[in-house]
Amino acid sequence: MLNPSRPIAILASAAGLALAPVAIAACGSSGGATASTTPPKTTSASATTSASPTSVGTGKTALGTILVDSQGRTLYLFTHDSGTTSMCSGPCATAWPPVLATGAATATAGANAALLGTSKRSDGTMQVTYNGHPLYRFVKDQHPGETNGQGVTAFGGSWFAVTVAGKQAAHKSSSKAVSRPSPAAPAPAPAPKVEAPAPKPAPEPAPPKTTPKPAPETTPAPPAAGGIPQNGGGDGDSDNSGGPSDGDGNV
Repeated sequence: MLNPSRPIAILASAAGLALAPVAIAACGSSGGATASTTPPKTTSASATTSASPTSVGTGKTALGTILVDSQGRTLYLFTHDSGTTSMCSGPCATAWPPVLATGAATATAGANAALLGTSKRSDGTMQVTYNGHPLYRFVKDQHPGETNGQGVTAFGGSWFAVTVAGKQAAHKSSSKAVSRPSPAAPAPAPAPKVEAPAPKPAPEPAPPKTTPKPAPETTPAPPAAGGIPQNGGGDGDSDNSGGPSDGDGNV
């Protein structure tokens, strides 16, 4: 006699065998997915690359040979600093950016490495010092060799470029001042020439006073011949002396 439950058991066993690989595969797939979802840790290039060290060198300017940064810009000291402690922060540090140490500071191009050092600022950054002076740049120095901050008085002190010896550079106005001769007083204007008046001509001598000569006395005509008056009293006709007749009858 056949057992009716046997075929069912065989079918169940077969079904279980068929499903087993699927379950195993599912378990393997689940474990692999968990491992692959975690990306490997990577390190950025900026984190592994060390910052270049800050260098301090020298350059020739109108003030002589002074300290400059790696770009040739003038470096300054602040007379208001207390030793190696910077007294410049806030707006002061905006106008006079401190030279911060990104790694060990190095001396190049004539700077004295023995005078280099660092000092901790109030914000925790490290500032480069030289001969005990914290170093700064000046925002108005846009090109190498400019010294626009030299001798400026601001934020409670004065600013000077730094020499190779670590001293403040001489101020422009007092560096080997050459005395200039005072300009000579202008020569007085020549007095206007006053022409002497022309000599007056000598007065002409007055003509000598002349005494009018008296009129010559007239001598009366001699009487006519014979003593006879002519024409009623002697008219002096020329007919009496041979001249033409004047119509008196030649009397």
